[in-house]
Amino acid sequence: MNSIVMTVAFCVFLYGDIFVTALGSDTKDIGDQNALSMPLITDKGAPLVAMLDTKTINRKIKIYIQTLMRNVIQNSVQEQIQGILKKSLEENWTIDFIRNITRQEIKDVLTEKGQEQLVRNEGKSMQDCTEIRKNNPEATSGVYTIFPENQDAVRVYCDMDTDRGGWTIIQRRLDGSVNFQRNWKDYENGFGNVDGEYWLGNKHIHSLTSSSKYKLRIDLTNMSNRKKYAVYETFVIGDAASKYTLTVGDYSGNAGDEMAYHNGMKFSTIDQDNDQGVKCVVSGGPWWHKGCYKSALNRKFNKNLFWLSFSSSRAKTSVMKILKL
Repeated sequence: MNSIVMTVAFCVFLYGDIFVTALGSDTKDIGDQNALSMPLITDKGAPLVAMLDTKTINRKIKIYIQTLMRNVIQNSVQEQIQGILKKSLEENWTIDFIRNITRQEIKDVLTEKGQEQLVRNEGKSMQDCTEIRKNNPEATSGVYTIFPENQDAVRVYCDMDTDRGGWTIIQRRLDGSVNFQRNWKDYENGFGNVDGEYWLGNKHIHSLTSSSKYKLRIDLTNMSNRKKYAVYETFVIGDAASKYTLTVGDYSGNAGDEMAYHNGMKFSTIDQDNDQGVKCVVSGGPWWHKGCYKSALNRKFNKNLFWLSFSSSRAKTSVMKILKL
């Protein structure tokens, strides 16, 4: 049956029409090559002549055959595609392919969504919020996608208002909506809600601060809702091998210099205790603890953030942001 269908289909595509002929019956030429007549008998035995419109029949047969062929071909192609995808997933090259096009796809989506400033310079991806502001002075505060050196694309919140803007936010604690008592991997890769509370990720902070010179600004709100700030003209986070060691210095501001005590310290989490005290992370949360801390902005929110020079050493909110110099 399948061979007959395919033969008929081939004839349809090759010659364009199928001509119906009546065999074994008397026919009468009525002058129309698209119609033929054949004798029919009524239930009373009276002869009738039925006119068959072969042009219409040809068209309907062609439509039927073409539809049938499309279905056969479509099913065959689908089966082949499924086989290819299954094989590619097993060989893992589909994941590599997706990884290779990720950046271009992100650029396309950003352009479609009106974020052309991120792809304004052809072939260049914005490394941080400072570059975004430089390439688009009209950019407003909000969520952007940046491309730290040797890292995948990452979404961040850019502060385009403070001190002429261009600040990449690396930490934000506002309302306790995100749990900051996380393990080493979480702090390495980053976590949270970019629109709200989050930690950018030590590997991303290292990638940024090791590729260019940055300064750090910490904006704090004390328990009386007064805003304070601390600026450090030197800010570098080491690589994973160094346990993301902190280098910070050259303080200015009105919040008090509580980061200098932690200069040169390794990062600690509950599952990697690298401090010089007795597991300071238990009370101070993940941080660059020494023995133990004068600042601890990642501790449990219900205990209040810790900044020694504040009244009762407590802060309500904190935002850590960096700016390329």
